[in-house]
Amino acid sequence: MAAKTTSCFTFLKEALVLPTRNPKLFAPILILLAIIAFLVPAVNVVLIQPLTAQMLRHLTEMQTTDPSSAEFARLLEEIRQEARELVLISVGLFFVTLALVFAKQILAFSAASTTYSGDRYSLAELLRRVTKWGNLRGPLVTVGVVTALQLTFMALLGAYLSTVMRHAEALSVQGALFALAFLAFMYFGVVAVVGVAVSVADEGCRGVRALLRAWRLMMRVSRKEGALLAAVMLLLSTVVSPVYALALVYAKKSMAVGLCLLFGYALLSAAVELFYMAAATVYYYEAMESKEAILAFDGYYAKIPSGEGEANV
Repeated sequence: MAAKTTSCFTFLKEALVLPTRNPKLFAPILILLAIIAFLVPAVNVVLIQPLTAQMLRHLTEMQTTDPSSAEFARLLEEIRQEARELVLISVGLFFVTLALVFAKQILAFSAASTTYSGDRYSLAELLRRVTKWGNLRGPLVTVGVVTALQLTFMALLGAYLSTVMRHAEALSVQGALFALAFLAFMYFGVVAVVGVAVSVADEGCRGVRALLRAWRLMMRVSRKEGALLAAVMLLLSTVVSPVYALALVYAKKSMAVGLCLLFGYALLSAAVELFYMAAATVYYYEAMESKEAILAFDGYYAKIPSGEGEANV
């Protein structure tokens, strides 16, 4: 059949042209993604790094100051104040970033899904659509589950790395195991992206169930395309990272130059994010459409959503 002979790059080509089908929607979403990508490093450069450096200077001064002097008490009070500010900024930034990450994923995946399905929403129309609980619940639950699993995975990786570093005699074996675990974590990130696309496209599939469907699609149905999607996502993320590192270096010399480079990084990062979210969405739809038979999902044999009749086992 024709579906069997198409190139495994087809879904990537489709993802590239998808935003051009509805530029009035994707242009503001790209800007939104860029603003979010700019926010965290900008706050880090403008507020957190200077505050941390100032606190470290005060700590250094305290070491050469008489503990019974008024100067020591002044330094101690300033350090306490700086520590409070640092905690408040960091906690506030964490929760704001978390909310923005939820919002951007739901908006970007919804834009890709609706545009691929043939709808041509404006941003205002899409916002009205996604804020309805029936449309919001699925991706919200899935993004929440993904975030919890990724934080847990990161904590376990950190704990295991600490154990590896304490046992140098078995470093080669444990280091290899850590590398495999890290690769699994990276691949889970790709599965998670497809899982969110699943929950946006199919309102009845969310959370762990959406992740399982994404995993089975990538492992059983469209394995070559799934591996290609993973490779492209990891490669593109790696390509834009040097721009971020360069921006941090220049920020120490010139705040204005550093912020300009950070904004350039944010634009690149936003374009990459939008592309791989579109790619994950197209991958999901094409993987589902490519199967005329029945796939086993969550222990049941379910017909691929196509409006057809009965399921054949």
